[in-house]
Amino acid sequence: MDLLISMLTMVGVRLPVLIAVVWVVDTPRGAIRSVALAALGVMALTTLAGLVLNLVPMWMVQQGNYENLQLMSKLLGAGHFALNLFEALALVLLVWAMTRALRGHAVPPTAPLPPR
Repeated sequence: MDLLISMLTMVGVRLPVLIAVVWVVDTPRGAIRSVALAALGVMALTTLAGLVLNLVPMWMVQQGNYENLQLMSKLLGAGHFALNLFEALALVLLVWAMTRALRGHAVPPTAPLPPR
């Protein structure tokens, strides 16, 4: 039961990523949309991989397998570090896409009126 509650909590925290995917899918096709969808896809994959990495030690403790827990802790730490790097890259891509999309809809400045 504790494992299920932990899993639901981890998924619930990342629910905004899924909502963002729904918003981006509804936008017109283009390069910006493709980058945004790729970034959100990477974020979703890192969320799922992080969920698995968080569940492994809990599952090992539930099974009573304490022998390899210290070694597994180092490996899981390295895995979380790699996932955080991918998530940071996805966030940079998402911000780039948002910036490009917002600049594309900006109103160009008007030229000043000539003096009379």
